[in-house]
Amino acid sequence: MKISLENIEEFNLPFADYIANWIFTDENEELASQEHQDQIFPLTKEAANFLWDYEMKVGIETSEKYFRSVSTFNSEFSDQQKIKKYLYNLGIPFDQKTFIAQQPDTAFVLTWKMVIKYSHNLFFAHDQSVWDKTLNWKLEFHHDGEFTFGKNLIYDGQLEMQKNKEKLETALKEMEERKKAAANNVYKK
Repeated sequence: MKISLENIEEFNLPFADYIANWIFTDENEELASQEHQDQIFPLTKEAANFLWDYEMKVGIETSEKYFRSVSTFNSEFSDQQKIKKYLYNLGIPFDQKTFIAQQPDTAFVLTWKMVIKYSHNLFFAHDQSVWDKTLNWKLEFHHDGEFTFGKNLIYDGQLEMQKNKEKLETALKEMEERKKAAANNVYKK
């Protein structure tokens, strides 16, 4: 089976054995409950790499270039409750499945509720992005504590990639036709 955004969560590993399951410990260092584990899908290296590559190729940044609405929140001096309140107030449905690719070999599919619940370990000391398969919104966390949230996608990266591919194919065909025409002209002389 080929990995896609539609089926990526099927390429998961057992939660208890996952190298980065520590991310999903609560404030008391207790591992996520079974109810929470059922909403978190640690991905295989291949699926993590697919998600990492997909995010890099699409290249959508949380900026006015790509989203109609962009807001920021500086959490540098905020406690966990304020951060969780900020995430909650973004209005993303709790059951919305989201993607987090931390590294080319470490990624998760998890519900937005789990993003909020484990935000104390997800948004800490390193840059992080969270998005869903619609790409209609994206949350970026910068290691200095700033969250940037964009919603209402303007830019369609997949459409732009398709347009560029079509332009390239057209240019290659034209070049091939010119080569053939030039070769025919040489033989006619």
